[in-house]
Amino acid sequence: MADDILRIKTITQLHDILGFEKPKHPLISVMNVEDLKDVSKMDGIRTSADFYLISLKEHDCGMSYGRGHYDFEEGTLIFTAPNQVIQSEKGQDHSEDKGWMLFFHPDLIRSTALGEKIDDYSFFSYEANEALHLSDQEKKIIYDCVKNIELEYNTNIDEHSQDLFVSNLELMLNYCRRFYNRQFHTRTSQQKDVVSQFEKH
Repeated sequence: MADDILRIKTITQLHDILGFEKPKHPLISVMNVEDLKDVSKMDGIRTSADFYLISLKEHDCGMSYGRGHYDFEEGTLIFTAPNQVIQSEKGQDHSEDKGWMLFFHPDLIRSTALGEKIDDYSFFSYEANEALHLSDQEKKIIYDCVKNIELEYNTNIDEHSQDLFVSNLELMLNYCRRFYNRQFHTRTSQQKDVVSQFEKH
């Protein structure tokens, strides 16, 4: 039922729910997971937001997403698009939670090249039911993009802010697409090897 879904319409509302100070920009925000004061209050609650989420967890967690349930291991990237419904499992231990969450509203990328091709990044789709597992090197590359966005987020907004946010987001998403293709290629190669070995017996 739609009634039991917590709908989050703005990044300001999200900050308020999570006990954060008012965001420095209305359309984008970066949060360090360890700074969340009482994230456990969101466990078991089905939520849907009007913005995109990219999150890296440095701690195992379980989450319902779309029609499936996924166990996200350490160093896993999670992607959600506006209006998708997610739910964290109840009773999780958050004492060792680390990582970051990046939220951005579609209005940030509207009328930009990234806005025109955002649907091409298929890992935001419900159909992409495989999480992205990063190597240490890949994790550093993505984190460098996040740090650039965070640096800009903590700078006074000016006429260059949107361009810098969007260009760093696009760079980050292009790396993610590369890493997804690597993961898919590796998985396909492993499956072919298993089939090949099976056929030899």
